[in-house]
Amino acid sequence: MLSAFKKYWSWLGPYPYNPWLIFIFFASIYFSRFLPGINQQPEGGARWIGGLVILLLAAFPSGIFALLAYFVQRYRIWPFNLFTYVLEVAIGQALLLPVSPIIALVLKNQLNLEFDAPVALNFSLFIASLGLVLGMLAIMHHAERTILDRLKSAAKLVAKLELEREGLIRADEELRQQTSSFLHDRVQSDLMIASLKLKSIAGSASAEVNEVIDRVIARLEQTRTIDIKDLVQVLAPNFEVAGFEQSVQVLAQTYRTSMNIGIWVDETSENLNKAKLLGVFRIIEQALLNALIHGPAKNVNVSFETDKEGDSRLEISDDGPGCSVEEIESGVGTAVIDSWVGILNGTKTIDTMPDHGYRLTVEFGSSKDHG
Repeated sequence: MLSAFKKYWSWLGPYPYNPWLIFIFFASIYFSRFLPGINQQPEGGARWIGGLVILLLAAFPSGIFALLAYFVQRYRIWPFNLFTYVLEVAIGQALLLPVSPIIALVLKNQLNLEFDAPVALNFSLFIASLGLVLGMLAIMHHAERTILDRLKSAAKLVAKLELEREGLIRADEELRQQTSSFLHDRVQSDLMIASLKLKSIAGSASAEVNEVIDRVIARLEQTRTIDIKDLVQVLAPNFEVAGFEQSVQVLAQTYRTSMNIGIWVDETSENLNKAKLLGVFRIIEQALLNALIHGPAKNVNVSFETDKEGDSRLEISDDGPGCSVEEIESGVGTAVIDSWVGILNGTKTIDTMPDHGYRLTVEFGSSKDHG
């Protein structure tokens, strides 16, 4: 019994005041009490004026409560405990007693609405209404705390998912880097050794065999010096050596057998930091793949520019069949793009409709934020 009483007692407070929440809560209560006065007014302007009067009357006492809460919360010089908390609420309620007759008079004169306003201090009524106000404040606080707790939980979950997403992206980049190093250091060396061995054999073979060996050597050299080099550049692009636009050109070359690709990059964008350029490169890579698979598009244009403040804009458009925005499926390709946009703190906009192509616009803040 005692524990239940203590629990109920602690439930009463004290609680910090939220002036905005107090204003909205009490304004809604007063407005609901005065609302019947609107229905008594004739339709038209009189009813609109009546509604305005009721809004102002509801805001008046609610504003007093909110202002009192604000000033007490900010300038309180006395200890804050349950006793002083109840006393503060009681004083605030007492200050409203002179206001109630004014509200009743306005309602009577303007809307012909009866409103029972206490004209004398009835102790039992005052205590009952004080308990009601304390209960309302407690309910408001617990509701606010529940909402805030849920928002905090949701924020923690979002932060966890973002960390996991970044981890997956970084793991993918590490795998790409390892694959690129293997191709560059191991496979290219093995191909070179194979070519040298074939050349040593060619001298002692017949003309027909030599012709075959020469063709094989030429193919191995093309694979080593062109195909693997381009693949290495796509897997782990080196923008400092090749430049960003040239790296994108190498990437686009893979798709140019199926569609025309135009690429434009301004000079400022070439000098952005590697982290941002890598994110843009991966977005372009996935967007080109999407245009090929989901289009299919015949023409794709890629433009990337950065203004003097360091704000960048990437736009990728194609002449594919398009679709409504609602029909866009959230698949792996979309997830990859969204992940990179999130990592770079950017925003993504999609403009598409049936038979009118597809345009993806990604905007990033200053590169200083990502360095």
